[in-house]
Amino acid sequence: MKTAPGKRVLTRGCIKMPAKIIIVTGISGSGSGAFCARYPTGGKKVKTYRTGDMLYEFAREYSPIPIPRENLLNLQPEALANLRDKVFRKIIDNLERDRGEYDLIFIDTHAQFFWNNVYENAYDWNHLNKIPMDMFITIINKPSVIKGNQLKKVMGRAQTHDLRDLLLWQNIEVNVTKGWASNYQKPMYVFSAKQNPAIINALLDNLFLVYSSFPMTEVSGEDTQKINNFKERIRNLRKEIDGQETPVIDPADIDAELGEGISKAEKDAIDRQTVHRDMNWDIAQATHVVAYYPSSEVSLSKGVSDECTRARETGKYVFVIIPKAHLSPFMDIAHKVFKNEEEFFVFFREHMRQSLEHFKRK
Repeated sequence: MKTAPGKRVLTRGCIKMPAKIIIVTGISGSGSGAFCARYPTGGKKVKTYRTGDMLYEFAREYSPIPIPRENLLNLQPEALANLRDKVFRKIIDNLERDRGEYDLIFIDTHAQFFWNNVYENAYDWNHLNKIPMDMFITIINKPSVIKGNQLKKVMGRAQTHDLRDLLLWQNIEVNVTKGWASNYQKPMYVFSAKQNPAIINALLDNLFLVYSSFPMTEVSGEDTQKINNFKERIRNLRKEIDGQETPVIDPADIDAELGEGISKAEKDAIDRQTVHRDMNWDIAQATHVVAYYPSSEVSLSKGVSDECTRARETGKYVFVIIPKAHLSPFMDIAHKVFKNEEEFFVFFREHMRQSLEHFKRK
């Protein structure tokens, strides 16, 4: 029985919606596979297609002499395209059955390969056109973590990517995946590898998403703990309304590179990509920016101020919690300013109820 995208199917006498299909991309070592594996099923039936592993399995049948994994991407582009075609044909052939059996399907794949200093597309529009996807996600990570993950595998050890290479490759991975989402008019999110995959549950049906903004430079350990406690309260607030965890983007999930031996070119790329990530990926996909200053001793942060300004000027809600007696008139960039977090949470609980209704997906 063929099932059109979004059409209900009859399963054991019950009406069941077909499984949601989420395409997850990420460069090698980003942690996209681990992100899918950490998804809390909560009783749901979940299936994950790992296209990299599938490609290697088909490659072992390609030649009478097994191809070592580190040599896989040395195959001619036509041979790789043929193997990729086999992988996606198998996935597409299984989807009709899988959508009736499962509640959620992940397709963990790449948008781009970067091998021997050459970028290559890791996709074919003919395959994408046949997948009734519901959402796209790109997983990003700290470049030194990606490098460390790559060095654990023979394919990664066969390359000499520096941190700048990895940041630019990651940037392209996001851009290409955004292009897919735009073409199919589906939601697309950029998440850190540390993001709780449960965020998917809320975002499949609702756009509501909070970007948590806070000072990160020269903040004491006590104030850092206050910030962490505040973020946890926001995450739990929605549970009081509909049982879902509040979807929150936390910029601290990707912390600063403090390692020795980073070149000037790498440092410049890290700084610029950090600003680009927060301003053009994280804030762009949020509906709300909540800026939190943990104490009156914490100086005003240029980063927080810039993020609030960008958010306001791109149509987001902006709320600031700052326990200072005297505030600059420029703080009017926020929709509302609160002197303490208790005052904020009394307000935000009702605001969230209204926003969840407003931001429901059509």
